[in-house]
Amino acid sequence: MEEIVLRELVRLNAHLPKRRVSLKEALEKPVVELADGGTHQFRRSELELLKSLLPEEDWDSLKIPILIEMDPKLGRGAGRIRGKLECRVVAKVLGKQEREELVLYLPELAELRGKLQTTTEYLFTA
Repeated sequence: MEEIVLRELVRLNAHLPKRRVSLKEALEKPVVELADGGTHQFRRSELELLKSLLPEEDWDSLKIPILIEMDPKLGRGAGRIRGKLECRVVAKVLGKQEREELVLYLPELAELRGKLQTTTEYLFTA
């Protein structure tokens, strides 16, 4: 049973990049290779928004796409953002208080994905 779940998670996460890139890298080349062999293009407007939210010295540390971890333990429709800079920019985009980890619910996830559609991705966990 566990093997089936793991295979399904791999399938569900095939849309993720092989390697996340820094904001600085994405500003130079706004495309990443995906785990399934395809490519994903970041919107320039989203990259510019992220750039405006951080000082230049942090552009090399912010990894994108920002992952929204969908963990069943959080409850239905809840997602988690991890990482200091990732949480900082998401908090600024949503007008929330900055924390080390953010748990977002459906209305917030919809708002975030509406504003950062190409620079955020869902990561499914068990």
